[in-house]
Amino acid sequence: MQQNKKGSILLYTLFLSSFLVLFFVSFQWELENILEWAQDSEQSVQDISSRENALILLKNATKELTIIDSNQNLSLISTTQNGTIFTESLMETGSQEYYITSTGGANALDINIIEWWPILYHLAAFNSGSEASASIVSSGVITTSSTINLSPTLDTHILIIESLAGHSRYALDTNITTTIPTSSSYRLERDINGYKKEEGIFSITNFLPRSRVNFDYQKMGMYLK
Repeated sequence: MQQNKKGSILLYTLFLSSFLVLFFVSFQWELENILEWAQDSEQSVQDISSRENALILLKNATKELTIIDSNQNLSLISTTQNGTIFTESLMETGSQEYYITSTGGANALDINIIEWWPILYHLAAFNSGSEASASIVSSGVITTSSTINLSPTLDTHILIIESLAGHSRYALDTNITTTIPTSSSYRLERDINGYKKEEGIFSITNFLPRSRVNFDYQKMGMYLK
């Protein structure tokens, strides 16, 4: 009888020990999961904050590539800019406006039709802060490629490019000027051990079309559609 009692106590002890081991193993696993989730959540918040800060800095300061400082494997890559070249598509009634805020010593822009229909351009120039005195520097129809001459004496330009008939795709080489389009689009890319993973497209409105204060678009003969 006493031997059976001892056996029962031993079995109970073994069961209790096994239960406690399993409990602590399970507890440790859950704790590790919670800590990992907390770390991932914290990193996600940091990534979002860094991304938003980078996008704010890119407003009116377009770049081909921006590495997000707090996380070196995250980058914002322009979907339209490659070096000094902006590539854009225009629908039948589409248009694009650019501010050229500094020539950097350049005297011209180069533009090429990549696909489809010709385009029409107008270029006006003025000194910064004197939009009311702006005048047309050049304008014309581009069917294949052209050089658009900048003003040699005025420091600010507005370039309007419009589709003439159908869908057009062009490449604008801004050379060493500081050129800002109405909007910029960036692809968020994460580098995971050499594997590039896209994590979304983000757009920035640099300025609204036809919104330059004291600049008379109608008088300049711009935006024909």
